Amino acid sequence: MSSKVLKQRVQARDRLLLQAEGVGQLLDEQLLAAIARGDLSHVEAAARRHDARLSELTEDLRIYQAELHAQADELQASQLRTEAMVQRFAALFAGMPVACVIVTFNGRLLECNGLASSLLNLPQRTASATFLHRLVDSADYQDRVRPAFHEAQARSSSALEGVGFFGDGGRRFTGDLFISRLPAAAEESPEDELGQYLCAVIDRTEHLQDLQALAASEVALRRSEAFLAESARLARVGGWELTLRPYVLRWSTQLRQMLELPADNTATLEATLARCAPYDRKLLAGAVARAKLGQPFEIELDMVSATGRPLRVLAVGSAELSEQRVVRVLGAFQDITSQHQVRRQLGELTERLAIANEAGGIGVWDWNLVEGTLDFDPRLCEMLGPPGASNVTLVQALAPHLMPDEAAHLEAALHLALTCLDPLNVELRRPDHGGVERWLHVTGRAHADPHGKVLRVIGCAWDSSPEHEALRLLAAKEAAETANLAKSAFLSRMSHELRTPLNAVLGFAQLMRLEAEAGDLVMKPHRVTLIESAARHLLELVNEVLDVSRIESGHVEVRLLPLDLRRSLAEALPMVQGQAERLGVALDAGACEGEPCMVLGDRLRLREVLINLVSNAVKYNVPGGRVECRIERVDGGVELSVTDTGVGMSEAQQAELFQPFNRVGAEKSGIEGSGMGLFVSRRFVELMGGQVRLVSTPQQGTTVTVRLQPAPAG
Repeated sequence: MSSKVLKQRVQARDRLLLQAEGVGQLLDEQLLAAIARGDLSHVEAAARRHDARLSELTEDLRIYQAELHAQADELQASQLRTEAMVQRFAALFAGMPVACVIVTFNGRLLECNGLASSLLNLPQRTASATFLHRLVDSADYQDRVRPAFHEAQARSSSALEGVGFFGDGGRRFTGDLFISRLPAAAEESPEDELGQYLCAVIDRTEHLQDLQALAASEVALRRSEAFLAESARLARVGGWELTLRPYVLRWSTQLRQMLELPADNTATLEATLARCAPYDRKLLAGAVARAKLGQPFEIELDMVSATGRPLRVLAVGSAELSEQRVVRVLGAFQDITSQHQVRRQLGELTERLAIANEAGGIGVWDWNLVEGTLDFDPRLCEMLGPPGASNVTLVQALAPHLMPDEAAHLEAALHLALTCLDPLNVELRRPDHGGVERWLHVTGRAHADPHGKVLRVIGCAWDSSPEHEALRLLAAKEAAETANLAKSAFLSRMSHELRTPLNAVLGFAQLMRLEAEAGDLVMKPHRVTLIESAARHLLELVNEVLDVSRIESGHVEVRLLPLDLRRSLAEALPMVQGQAERLGVALDAGACEGEPCMVLGDRLRLREVLINLVSNAVKYNVPGGRVECRIERVDGGVELSVTDTGVGMSEAQQAELFQPFNRVGAEKSGIEGSGMGLFVSRRFVELMGGQVRLVSTPQQGTTVTVRLQPAPAG
């Protein structure tokens, strides 16, 4: 019972008491009037009516009094229950797992629980007024929250999703807002006439993030599925799944495409076995049966697609267990037709290579740098023997079979192969056997990872002694042919060179004989001079031929003595001075002056070299030209340079120099010469431990440089 009802009951009791007092006054008035009239019967009747009325009022008053006591007890109990409910509500409000606030209809905050205080950065109780619109996004508050309050006023509750809130530290978050109207209080302030409202705020930020992450995961999963499907298509892999309870087989889309199966073809084990070659059906059926017992398998099969295309397939499968029982078998078919063909071709090529190696006596070696092992094939073991310990290097394994200095040669070539990835290709000398040279040809190539680190070197080796013997015989044959051609050329040139002075001698001798027979012989000095000149030229030719002969036979002796190069040049220049004057060529003798420049050489041979070089510079010069000699010390040696301003030579002509009797086209110029000067000069210089270099430019001139050893000090 409410306090209002109890108040009404008390007011009714008070009215009964007033009625009782009114009845007494009415009785007194009636009795006095009856006594005054002397009407005793009327007095007696009035007294009886008064007693009856008084008894009725007394009974009503007693009943009301009892009800009031009962209702007072009930009200007290109700107040106790109300207080308990208020306490339970307060505890429930404070301990609710969501943020809750109590607000008025206009949004003023009255109270909040701990979660709301933490989430919305609010004090639980405050003297200053805080309004809901400061905690909600302004657009959401006007457009959604205010209408929701009106809905809650009319329907007791309302709910909103995706409301923007401002939380602790200005953090903005999205949440759900649930509004419930609270029952009216016994005494309400004017502000509470429209009621109080319980607002529950649920932060959905993490939930939305989870939803976004879930959506992103779903997109990623779809991409992964598409990637796996595309990878399976590119790898030509199709999957299948056999569920045992119920017994159902499923083919993947990729497997249908690989076997060219129509979409309406039901997936069964029998249909799968039908695609196998007859001789492989039992093999696949047995593998699937063992997989049902938990044994995985990996086999290769010949299959045929639905259109009749032959396939070579790698079949793999395994069982999936649940509570120690096989519940299904998962498997895949991979189309390895092209790999199978490549393997078959590779096997054929390997067999052919083995046959070729066997026929050619070629051995194969494999040096694994990662594992540190070196392997020889049987052919190489037969040729050289096993490599010894398995952890030796290629150089260590081959060194015992090579000449002492060949190991360094192999190591240098192998270093280039390992560092620069150059092909390994070396010829190595082996110790002679029975007086016969033996050679080993070693080839190989380094294999590196993408970072350039060499992982292994694979190559082959064979006995190249027959090749060297064939090359030696071929070189001997070519040398003999070259010697024969040189002999023919020598005879041809010598016959020409000798015939010219001999014809001159014979011609003038015949003239003198004819004049003597006619009695008209008169000594003519110029004829004698020509005969003498021809004879001297003939003698020079004979001497040069003899020099070449002695040089080729190794019978030329040189005596190396300290000589002054400047003095030797000074002695040689006068020998060609007359020739230079006749041709109008100036000789620069400046190199003859200065401090002595001592070199090691043979006086006679050095003088002959200097005369040949200066004579050539004069002969092949131009009228008004110049010949310059220079002596200087360069890099621990002494160099003599003879430079002319003549016609020069092309590269093709320079390539044919230093060959006996080869004048590189000068024989057509009318200039005397045998083509032996440079050849003899270079051989003499080499015998004295020196070198000869030549640089020439057409129409500009030629420079010949002789490098000699300096004489020891003291």
